[in-house]
Amino acid sequence: MKGMDDEPPNSWFSRLFGAREKPVLIEQNLSDRAYEQYRELLLRARPETVGKKLVLHLSDGTVELEEGVLKIKARNRKAAEKILRNLHHYEQPPSLWPAYGLSYSLRKRKTP
Repeated sequence: MKGMDDEPPNSWFSRLFGAREKPVLIEQNLSDRAYEQYRELLLRARPETVGKKLVLHLSDGTVELEEGVLKIKARNRKAAEKILRNLHHYEQPPSLWPAYGLSYSLRKRKTP
């Protein structure tokens, strides 16, 4: 009889109780021109501004734009790559954004 330690790594047990995917950070260095283009693009989505940093909260992750650096934080690599791949769709009308997993920034309201 097999014990639990003898289970192959892709068994149903490991899929149910195995480790969850770790959050992923994709960081991309930008030229001055690329930074300005991303800044103009992300401003359409009403991001949160913290000094010179733009923070865009999406349902699947967060996009942060600082001078020279674009950072995408998501729950897994697939979601982060999808966000990065679809950022250029902010040039389209807002009614089309949800089709690409994009939206206006989901700002959290601060209660007094």
